[in-house]
Amino acid sequence: MIVATVLIVCLFLVMFERLQMTDQRLRFIAIITAAAIVGRLLFSSLPNVQPATALVLLLAVFIHPIVGAISGMLVVVLTSLFLGSGPFVLFQALAYATIASLGFVPFLRYRIILTGYGFLAGFLYGWVSNLGFLVLTGFSWQAFLTLLVAGGTFDMLHGFSNAIFIWILFPIFLRIMHSFDEKRGTE
Repeated sequence: MIVATVLIVCLFLVMFERLQMTDQRLRFIAIITAAAIVGRLLFSSLPNVQPATALVLLLAVFIHPIVGAISGMLVVVLTSLFLGSGPFVLFQALAYATIASLGFVPFLRYRIILTGYGFLAGFLYGWVSNLGFLVLTGFSWQAFLTLLVAGGTFDMLHGFSNAIFIWILFPIFLRIMHSFDEKRGTE
């Protein structure tokens, strides 16, 4: 499972390298990713309440799912330098790649639908991360169900914070994105 996760992460990196992007678009992605990193660090004292996932989902939906996945991976790896690191970081990166991968669905561009997906993504992120934890500690269905129940409150907090941050950041994100597009011209 660990080897498969590493291969998936590498696959996303290769796909990201093949995307055609302007310097302007890369700067925009870097700014949003930096905001996600700072947001995750600023809210780190509140369990699973953070704007990082909301920003990753906005990038995935409005720029490209691979961009969202790479941004999420960067957020996890770089914040782990401050919040603590371990093999679980690999599975958190996989969790971000998983939730960002659905960014290609066209109806997620509607604020209310993306807000709902953000809520569900909090649970999906937790489940993928829990699965990774179990792979490292010895998998059993009983342990997985126990982790799901024990982590349910944290997943719910993550989901609610995603929904709130998406609802708040959605118009701001679009305004900034369009501002970058107007300064550059057409793509």
